[in-house]
Amino acid sequence: MNNSDLQETDQVAEVGNLLARSALYQVLSTCYLFPEEKKLSVLEGEDFNELVDKIKGCYTESDSLTAMLESLKNVQEFYSTADIEKLQRIYNRIVGHTISKDCPLYEGQYGAAHVFQQVQDLADIQGFYRAFGLDISEEEKERCDHISVELEFLQFLLYKQAYAIENHGNEEAEICLDAQKKFLKEHAGKWIPLFALLFGRKSIDGFYFAISEVMKEFIKLEMDLLGVQTETFTESDLNQDVVAGAPDECLSCASSVDEMGDN
Repeated sequence: MNNSDLQETDQVAEVGNLLARSALYQVLSTCYLFPEEKKLSVLEGEDFNELVDKIKGCYTESDSLTAMLESLKNVQEFYSTADIEKLQRIYNRIVGHTISKDCPLYEGQYGAAHVFQQVQDLADIQGFYRAFGLDISEEEKERCDHISVELEFLQFLLYKQAYAIENHGNEEAEICLDAQKKFLKEHAGKWIPLFALLFGRKSIDGFYFAISEVMKEFIKLEMDLLGVQTETFTESDLNQDVVAGAPDECLSCASSVDEMGDN
């Protein structure tokens, strides 16, 4: 096998790993939305089994990888026997009908000292999205800092990186990689570990507890893989006063901010 063949083989493996990681972000993004059979069909059949097999090769052996793979199996087992209406009731119990104070689904409810900082954080998140030509879906109508939206953005970056490697070369792929690292360091990596802990605690057991166990280990594996280090929030950083005091019009005004800073 010559160097060209080796490079092609390495590229195929790299793209395969990127797509597997991207797919797992998409699965988790879907699972944190209100449960519907059509959406959760991603957990069924051979495609999900193949994803579990492929994700093994994305990381070095570790306790986190072992725990995540076991939790992925639990997710599929719980879902295979789940009643969708029961899942909907459990989901509503966990997150409530307003912003939860126990395990909020929004980054802005973690670590923001005041409403102004919360608005700035939202503007920064939207800056990331706009830098890649993205906007929030009108269908789901979620804030830009919703857990599902942030996970979908990371899914998109990995997919775009894989596409760039196959079609555009390393320069565009590096842009996607740098964005992943920066978004994890400045946003997702700071609050998702605490969110997963709180969501799992509120879930107690079953399907959503298993999802949170996957999330907890997956975000750790991703940050280790990319060499991202950041200060993660603790429970004392959960600002319930900000949750209660931030008016909707103040939170939404971030969407009108066009400046993207240094993103």
